[in-house]
Amino acid sequence: MWQQLRADLFARIENGALSPGDPLPAETALAEAYGVNRLTVRRALADLARVGVVRTEHGVGSFVASQPVRHRIDDGQVSLLESMAKDGRTVRQLVIGARRVDPSSSEAPPSDPPPGRPPVPPPRSDGHAVLAGPHATEYHFPDFLGAVMEYRYIRWVDELPWSVSFAAIPAALAPQSWNGATSLFAAMSTAHGVHVRRDERCFSAVPANPEDASWLEVQVGTPLLLLRGTNSNERGQAVAHIVHRIRGDRAEYAMRVPH
Repeated sequence: MWQQLRADLFARIENGALSPGDPLPAETALAEAYGVNRLTVRRALADLARVGVVRTEHGVGSFVASQPVRHRIDDGQVSLLESMAKDGRTVRQLVIGARRVDPSSSEAPPSDPPPGRPPVPPPRSDGHAVLAGPHATEYHFPDFLGAVMEYRYIRWVDELPWSVSFAAIPAALAPQSWNGATSLFAAMSTAHGVHVRRDERCFSAVPANPEDASWLEVQVGTPLLLLRGTNSNERGQAVAHIVHRIRGDRAEYAMRVPH
């Protein structure tokens, strides 16, 4: 019975009778309409939620989920913002943290980081910077000496949460200020004339931590798409290290495999 109910609801969504964002009838109403008990309804809805067709907000109800947005990473653009603008979509970015890290400094980071910003340990003596917290990773710019600028920011696509993001760039190439109105890499180009392009990309999956869940409007533990990578200049030098924790139900990444 639950499979029949699932199939019927899926068909109504597929044929457009129910659109993204539309609420589904309450569990009691569905149970009554289909002549089943609420456990059968819950199993059907849980399976639809598992495959990303339905999203359920506890205490509120179930809704038709928005379908994933395809992001082509081989489209010649350097950032999600430019890629989505090319497709007529809007991207909004909120910078929630900016920090300068000086590899030559032995001073410890402030004991009270800005709200929403995990503490960052002091850089190592070998010039590597090591980031703590949900973006825990290590990056190095071997062709650039001196300080590094780190940014944390949130992105929305068409006003729906997309990612909790991190970027590190050499301070010498950082714009004087960056407020998220343009991509960080467009701001770098405007400020210093550097041509930035996508370089390496690595994808994996991670569970949403409490901060992710709050910003991305998902439950703690929800699978997220983790993207790590680098961007380079026209000489092939790494000029950016990026980490994005992306809502897996919102994003679909695509690229053409070179022959």
